Amino acid sequence: MESGKLKELLNRYLSNDCTEAEKAFVETWYNKHIPLNPVKLSEAEMEADVDAIQQVLDRVGGQSHRLILWTRISAAALVVLSLSAYLYFNFPGKQSPDYANKTAITPGGDKAMLTLSDGSKISLTDIKSGEIAIQSGLKISKSENGQISYSSVTKSKTEHGGQQAPEYNTIETPRGGKFQILLPDGSLVWLDAASSLKYPVVFAGKERKVELTGQAYFEVAKSKGKSFKVLSANQEVEVLGTHFNVNAYANQPSIITTLLEGSVNVNLKNTKSGQRLKPGQQAALTGQLIRVEEVDVEQAIAWKNGYFAFERDDLRTVFNKLERWYDVEITTEGTFDHFTIGGNISRTKSLAEVLRVLQLTRKIKFKTEGRRIIAMP
Repeated sequence: MESGKLKELLNRYLSNDCTEAEKAFVETWYNKHIPLNPVKLSEAEMEADVDAIQQVLDRVGGQSHRLILWTRISAAALVVLSLSAYLYFNFPGKQSPDYANKTAITPGGDKAMLTLSDGSKISLTDIKSGEIAIQSGLKISKSENGQISYSSVTKSKTEHGGQQAPEYNTIETPRGGKFQILLPDGSLVWLDAASSLKYPVVFAGKERKVELTGQAYFEVAKSKGKSFKVLSANQEVEVLGTHFNVNAYANQPSIITTLLEGSVNVNLKNTKSGQRLKPGQQAALTGQLIRVEEVDVEQAIAWKNGYFAFERDDLRTVFNKLERWYDVEITTEGTFDHFTIGGNISRTKSLAEVLRVLQLTRKIKFKTEGRRIIAMP
């Protein structure tokens, strides 16, 4: 087979003449790899790998009901097909009219509200970089890249040994928002959409305690003799210095804690009943039961790295993620009979692009009414 076969496939894809299996293969591979690691190929590389493409497409033919296809594909064919996907998504004039005109609902971005201890609120979405406020001898600032941080100006009464009522700040992200904050102790926190974090302006005493709703990724700074605790609903995570993710949205059955580095204790709140996690493990707290298993940690922090990760997720789980990020409401009509979704899609895509990829399963279709989406079998 000559390299012209690749060009033929590329042209058919750009003109929307590919089979559904070919489209599903190209688009799902693109959404997993191109946003993170775009590649360019020489003509020699394209010609050397073109035979692999046909083999892949032959294998994919009966697999279009799944989004996750790359586990069956040779690395060489993946690299070649990344080129056609790259061209498709970077030349909008080549897209079909039906696809290009449905991009009104854009993805989320850096949006948050900061509530100070006196109750005053500051929109972090609108405020420019620089000093925001001063509390308890700490200056609150917003950096050029949008991160909120705390830095010492003068020693607080607490640090001098005096008694002072603790002051708390709360940072909240709306649906369609995310934000990053450097806490007063040097710990980094990434907040996902529809989440909030309450924390003291000064971490006094022998423990550092914060309260989380929603989802956040933590890189906890070590502080000798001071543990770090994250409270979420009826769960308490205790660490000394580590990297972990907590998913504690109210509309899901379990609180999910995933450990990347270090060691954490996942306990029922106000008890010593719990489990200690090792890196690569995940705890799911459902009611009073904590279940621990080995997982792919990259799936848990996919949101932080800019993409949706679906791993045999039921439709409600998938729709919850889309609703939070695009600030929409997704309802269903009809039944889907245990239909699950697997695969990764970039969170930088418009909602229309994401829905189109989901429709390639041939098990679901969507109707849009403003910010209300209806899913039908």
